[in-house]
Amino acid sequence: MRVTISKTRISLLAIAALAGCATGHDGSINIGGGQSPDPVVLDFPIAYVKAPLPIGNEDVRGLETFQAGSDLWLRDRAAPESPERNLTFAVTGGLWNVRDVDVSYEGNKLVFAMRMPLIPGVPDSEQPTWNIWEYDRPTDTLRRVIASDLVAAEGHDVAPHYLPDGRIVFSSTRQRQSKAVLIDEGKPQFAALDEDRNEHAFVLHVMNPDGSGIHQISFNQSHDLDPAVLADGRIVFSRWENASGSSIQLYTINPDGSDLELLYGANSHATGTGTTDVQFLSPRPRPDGRIVALLRPFAGTELGGDPVAIDAASFVELEQPTLANAGLRGPAQVRLSTNDVRTDPGPSPGGRYASVFPLWDGTNRLLVSWSQCRLMEAGRIVPCTASRLADPAAVTAPPLYGVWIFDQRDNTQRPVLQPTEGLRYSEVVALAPRAPLPAVILDAVPGVDYDPVLAQENVGILNIKSVY
Repeated sequence: MRVTISKTRISLLAIAALAGCATGHDGSINIGGGQSPDPVVLDFPIAYVKAPLPIGNEDVRGLETFQAGSDLWLRDRAAPESPERNLTFAVTGGLWNVRDVDVSYEGNKLVFAMRMPLIPGVPDSEQPTWNIWEYDRPTDTLRRVIASDLVAAEGHDVAPHYLPDGRIVFSSTRQRQSKAVLIDEGKPQFAALDEDRNEHAFVLHVMNPDGSGIHQISFNQSHDLDPAVLADGRIVFSRWENASGSSIQLYTINPDGSDLELLYGANSHATGTGTTDVQFLSPRPRPDGRIVALLRPFAGTELGGDPVAIDAASFVELEQPTLANAGLRGPAQVRLSTNDVRTDPGPSPGGRYASVFPLWDGTNRLLVSWSQCRLMEAGRIVPCTASRLADPAAVTAPPLYGVWIFDQRDNTQRPVLQPTEGLRYSEVVALAPRAPLPAVILDAVPGVDYDPVLAQENVGILNIKSVY
């Protein structure tokens, strides 16, 4: 399973020179050349997805989309000279699709979504589904979490994330509890489509580490995306709400599906650049208590956006504090990069970020997938200089996403993984222990936490805490 491949080498100095051209005119991040190794940088492995650039304009709401050729890779050290290993090639043969990588709190396991190639001439209902897989680094083994072919094929499963009690929360079209309600109402089972009727709605489910005990915990007419766990044990996720204006904001929920509530951003979508509304995607907690999220529109920004840190504990909107923090002045969200990152379609002088992973090593550094700004000029790729960007006819070149370590302490970005034309390196995570662990929120128990009669009759009490 330990497959090593060779790839075209791109000089780190060339990368730094091109990146400097992309950002130097606006006095932004200092791009380091990686010539002075940082001992902390070298102490942990990293994993990432290497994939071909998508064909066409990728939309964040398209979760069933398949594109062959991506795999999960591992480097034993977060350093440019460290060799890389393809962890999934023994299964995929280089023809499957991999996405949504997460790491266990001990730093020794990876969980991710993977889908085998589509079958020509077969209807969508009979095509292979997205499944959750796990890689165990100590034993160098790869397994599908749900072993049964029949159970695995019940729906698309993506965006897995470890809970602190060892279970896995993920987004799925299974809609198990929704289908059970239909049966109770004497109706045929079916998986509901999103409100645009483009694909089945993905909602949150929880399962045991062996794939048993699958239970739906969220109910939405469109998608619930990218769950992660906050320090207090609540699950934070991106919810696509399409009933009254299409937008994605942050919500929280307990692992048993209780206490669902809006966390942040329902009326803060005009916080990007230009006139294009941004969405709040890929939330991850960081050690200082804030939440890192990517701001980007649904589509049109070369797969990337602008990372921000959000004080969701004190604010519900950009400048609207919670009742407990009345009088506190915003803004609630702060841009992490000093690059001139644009969240509207078109060239972005400071490049764009495709993924962000906070490190828990006491430094507040970030592992990022970043592409510098590049333009197409007379059929060739050129750097984004101020004079070229001033041309209203400037055309953005395909992105060139590599892996970098972004250090806010001295505002530098150091290269870890050299980018390659036509490929995208993203979803980078660090295989390092995380401490302290988030709190464990136990599932509510009938007769202890709520009325057992309500559970027996499949009814509940709607508790409206506030009107927003």
